[in-house]
Amino acid sequence: MSSKSYKSLDPKRSLGQNFLSDPWWIQRIVNAFGLEPQDTVLEIGPGKGVLTNELLKTCGRLIAVEIDDRMVEYLGERFAGSTNLELVHQDFLKYPLSEVLAGQPVRVIGNLPYHITSSIIGRVLDEIRACQADSGAHARITSFDIMIQKEVGDRICSTHGTKVYGVLSVLAYMLCDVRILLDVPPNAFYPRPKVTSSILRFRPLPAPRYQITDWELFRKVVRAAFNQRRKMLRNSLLPLADLLPEGFLSQTGLDWLERRPEQLSPLEFTQLANLVVEARG
Repeated sequence: MSSKSYKSLDPKRSLGQNFLSDPWWIQRIVNAFGLEPQDTVLEIGPGKGVLTNELLKTCGRLIAVEIDDRMVEYLGERFAGSTNLELVHQDFLKYPLSEVLAGQPVRVIGNLPYHITSSIIGRVLDEIRACQADSGAHARITSFDIMIQKEVGDRICSTHGTKVYGVLSVLAYMLCDVRILLDVPPNAFYPRPKVTSSILRFRPLPAPRYQITDWELFRKVVRAAFNQRRKMLRNSLLPLADLLPEGFLSQTGLDWLERRPEQLSPLEFTQLANLVVEARG
């Protein structure tokens, strides 16, 4: 690998790789993270290490999780003298966060491939929720800063009553304060994507925003509702019939069931899921 130039590691389309290449934007992005010397950072998909190089200057410990074996070899050579870097060759979706960082505070950062953005966000939100329930057995994520497609970022930050409101909008709102730090133009990347990107910051709450009796049921209700978002809840929740009390979907007194999912606020989804638990006894 040492005989290869930095630019010879062509991005893999199959992995959705778009590498930051503009030094001005790289520095601006790192500044936006606001890292401290005592921070432990987990970087998702470091790629060629352009962010990694700057993160190592500002944090105390950096765990870089990379799936691409070419990049792992290259990063190993590039940062061979770094004492605060742990390079992990693994799919982040399979990385054992709880085992490695149980009870420890960590900041998660990543420039996410567009095609698996939702899966990665869902994985981190699951860890945040698990930590809220048992902080000693799970990684204590203090912030989750990610670069994603702007359209997806706008969707996550959307409110009920809008067409882009969906599953991640509800789950993120329930578990975190979320805001957009900045937008990054296509010309900051190689290869140049067709869309603008945004950096989102998720700040986990100490507990879900509203009291949920059964988180797993709540999540299933939200996902089932938005899987058929054009239907009224009475119909979109039919796939969950086995989990619902007998006759629940036929009750006429439930206003929620006559509405489409984008019309329900996170609080109303909470009330609906809690009502299901109560009705089940």
